[in-house]
Amino acid sequence: MIETAPFQARARTVDHLGREQIADTPTAISELWKNSYDAYAKEVSLEIYDGQWPVAALLDDGHGMTKAEFVERWLVIGTESKATGSVVPLDDRNGLPLRPKLGQKGIGRLSCANLGPLLLLVSKRRNAKLVAALLDWRLFENPYLNFADLSIPHIEADSPEEIFPQLNDMADILRTNVTGGADAARAARVAAAWQAVDDLRAAEVEAGHPLPTTLPSKAILDGLSQINFEPRHLSAWGVAKKTSNQGTALLVGNINYDLMVQLPRSVPDGTAKKAQEKFFETLSSFVDPFVDPSKPTILAKNPTFAYVVRAWDGNRSRDIVGSEKQFDRRMLDGLEHMIDGVVDASGIFRGKVKAFGTILPEVVEIAPPADAKISRRPGSTAGTFLLFVASMEFTKAKTTLPAMEYERYEQLAEKYAGFMIFRDGLRVLPYGRTDNDFFEIESRRSKHAGREFWNHRQMFGRIAITREGNPNLKDKAGREGLLDNEAAKSLKSIVENLLRVSARRFFGSDSAIRKEVLPGIESDNKNRKAAEQRAKLRQRQGKQFRSRLRETGKAVPTLLREVSDYVVQLEIRDEVDVVETQRALETYKDRLADLRILGAPKELGPLQNAYMTYREGFQSVQAKLDTIASSLDEAVERISPANPRDLLNKQAARLSNQVRARIISWKKNIEALQKAEFERVSKLASERGKIFQIDIEPVLAKFDRADANYVETSKTLEALRDTHVEDNAQIFAPYVAALENLTESIDLEHLATFGADENMELRSELDRLNALAQLGIAVEIAGHELQAYDDILGAGLRALPDEVRNSRAAQDIAFGFEGLTDQLRILTPLRLAGRKIQRWITGDEIFGYVSDFFRLIMLRNGISLEATDAFRAMRVFDQQSRLVPVFINLINNSAYWLSTAGEDGRRIVLDVAGTEVIVSDNGPGVPKEDVESLFTLFFTRKSAGGRGVGLYLCKSNLAAGGHRIRYVADATAMPLAGANFAIEFRGAVFDGR
Repeated sequence: MIETAPFQARARTVDHLGREQIADTPTAISELWKNSYDAYAKEVSLEIYDGQWPVAALLDDGHGMTKAEFVERWLVIGTESKATGSVVPLDDRNGLPLRPKLGQKGIGRLSCANLGPLLLLVSKRRNAKLVAALLDWRLFENPYLNFADLSIPHIEADSPEEIFPQLNDMADILRTNVTGGADAARAARVAAAWQAVDDLRAAEVEAGHPLPTTLPSKAILDGLSQINFEPRHLSAWGVAKKTSNQGTALLVGNINYDLMVQLPRSVPDGTAKKAQEKFFETLSSFVDPFVDPSKPTILAKNPTFAYVVRAWDGNRSRDIVGSEKQFDRRMLDGLEHMIDGVVDASGIFRGKVKAFGTILPEVVEIAPPADAKISRRPGSTAGTFLLFVASMEFTKAKTTLPAMEYERYEQLAEKYAGFMIFRDGLRVLPYGRTDNDFFEIESRRSKHAGREFWNHRQMFGRIAITREGNPNLKDKAGREGLLDNEAAKSLKSIVENLLRVSARRFFGSDSAIRKEVLPGIESDNKNRKAAEQRAKLRQRQGKQFRSRLRETGKAVPTLLREVSDYVVQLEIRDEVDVVETQRALETYKDRLADLRILGAPKELGPLQNAYMTYREGFQSVQAKLDTIASSLDEAVERISPANPRDLLNKQAARLSNQVRARIISWKKNIEALQKAEFERVSKLASERGKIFQIDIEPVLAKFDRADANYVETSKTLEALRDTHVEDNAQIFAPYVAALENLTESIDLEHLATFGADENMELRSELDRLNALAQLGIAVEIAGHELQAYDDILGAGLRALPDEVRNSRAAQDIAFGFEGLTDQLRILTPLRLAGRKIQRWITGDEIFGYVSDFFRLIMLRNGISLEATDAFRAMRVFDQQSRLVPVFINLINNSAYWLSTAGEDGRRIVLDVAGTEVIVSDNGPGVPKEDVESLFTLFFTRKSAGGRGVGLYLCKSNLAAGGHRIRYVADATAMPLAGANFAIEFRGAVFDGR
């Protein structure tokens, strides 16, 4: 006989679906805010109130609930409204357009249990009464109770003020869920259930388990004996303030540790700081900050949705996180590395890339990995999504950013860095947190930090999906990440490949761009740092000079008056006067030495007059002292002291004391500076060591969680070590070098001042030389070009029929052009105005021209100039005067080097390889070490007659038409094995296509 039986649920199901499913407090808060979003709230807030029993209040201005909706929906787990996709009526949308529903399972409200056990819910729908309910989530931790055994007290009210006087009565009813109440049958079931739980706890405590000794039933009854919710806890709610006639408030009592530490009076120990950091990290970007409002996106429209977390200290509040404190996309525009585009349903990325501060002109396309299975079936495709990633060089020596911007972005990264996912504009957790590496960014970096480039702590990025456009990317039951289905696997594979390919192509150590530009950046930064230090030194010296000039400007006239008066009254009659005069002279000289100004800048500007007045006064005092010294010498000769050695001994003793006093003064200053520097360096060294420890903690934690193996962790630690060693070397190595120079008594101040002054003079001289060099380069280029056109014109004149070539008109043309080129080679480059004619030029036309041009040279040197059918059929739309000289220069170079090689089988071939035109010869080729310098101005290896201008002009002429030229080092696939140049013509047509 077949029987049936229904599923049954214990009350503990609520605990499983709510508190135990939510990973942490910020995740719970985000779930409740998403419920508010689904309720068409414009503003949500979390208010954390201090007091003997702190309370948290989650407030919104959404459409709220009636009493019936509270009973029939809020108290029903897994309501149908989410699953059926029913449309929210227009009257309930708070004046907002239709929003996509973020909640799907109807259990998000249970997240409240994570924040604290006691909940007072107050909700109001427009044109309806308030509904209020009191419940204790600990009731649902009892595995022996059924849903039917629990009763949740609730009331209706006209205003929030009417609720609080009834809280104790509601608490009494709620207490019957432990005591059993008047119903005997229910009372027996409830009493037995709590007795069983209490006995279980007592047995566990007796067995030594670290659990609270207070029995569960008693803990609930004690908590309900004193309800601490007050009207002030609703003071920020729109309904209470009468600024809104709808909304929901969730007041939470006995709040958890993560909320407690947000209060201003909490003790900020290490654990609390980590909780605060994680809280901020999770909620700071709750609303997508990467949306560019100036551009259309595939995102559903997301009108204003403001959020804030406030902590209260009495009547004062402090914003912890919120919309106003959130960074936005505009703050990232200055970052030097960026990827911004769309990934389509096939997994192909198309968008723009910025590398080292320069936006690449072409649209970049990155295909998914060839070995990845990207599903396109409706039930498993990841769908189209937006991607934005930005970063910078987090080593000062390598960045293109100015110092102030670098520091600003460094601080921004400290708070907001991470790679996040947003659905319909709201954050999907836990992506973007430091403890999540879904896209294995840190895992790849641990294997090769330089090549992989991207660093979770130093990148700003997000993936933007929508519920409508990406329906297969669903949240897990615990709202901790995406469900691990085929769509999520495709997303992961696509994004990992995109980050890996972009790093290797544009940003990482393997990228050609980095290899090309980084040496120049490092050199510029080194020079910039030196310039900043010179400017800082000049600024300090200028400040010291101005201050010293102000002081001495007053002191020198005073000293001059004293010395002048002393000279007038000076009278030396005997040995006693000699000693007194010597003492006075030494004192005046000592005072004058203190008024000496060293290191006066060469350009005094408005200080010129003051400095000249000081110099005149200083020299006047010096002259007066010289007068006193002369008078003293004459007096000593006249008096002829009986014991001159005694006078000298006294003078030596005085001078020795003066020298010692000055040395002691310097010594005290040096000791004070050394002590301050020692303390500063000690503190800096300690901080740098701590920073390294902070950086390695998450790496080791990742190993402890088994998210990384030993080899990966070891390599990550070594990469961190290398980064810190490089950064620390920039801080401490110059300091050590300076101290070493001081031990050799090298005057760094004088060297720096001398270097700065010399640098200014050299810079001025360099500007003049640059001007001359520009003129010289212009003349050299003009001479080279005129030579080429002179050859062309000569060949053209020679090709004329004899009767035309020998005519007076043709001879005048030849004479006039020869004279013109001779003069212009000396004076200035030739610049011709007028319309440049562009037309289709065929390879056959080019070959015909250069064949005639080089006929005699080729015959004289035994060289065969050939062109393939593919080259002859090629067409380019451009100026003849721009393209023909390129081929003349290349063929001329080939002819020169072929003439230096063997005499047999000399060949030059014009061909096509793919979409590039090839100029190939079988000469000696270009040495490997010369390839990088090949197109550099004035670079040549010709022993005679080479100017080093031809290839530079080839590249410049081609670039002017949007074409490119390169040297092919590997001649394997080339027509001949010598020198091979490949030209990529923009818009060229091959094979008649």
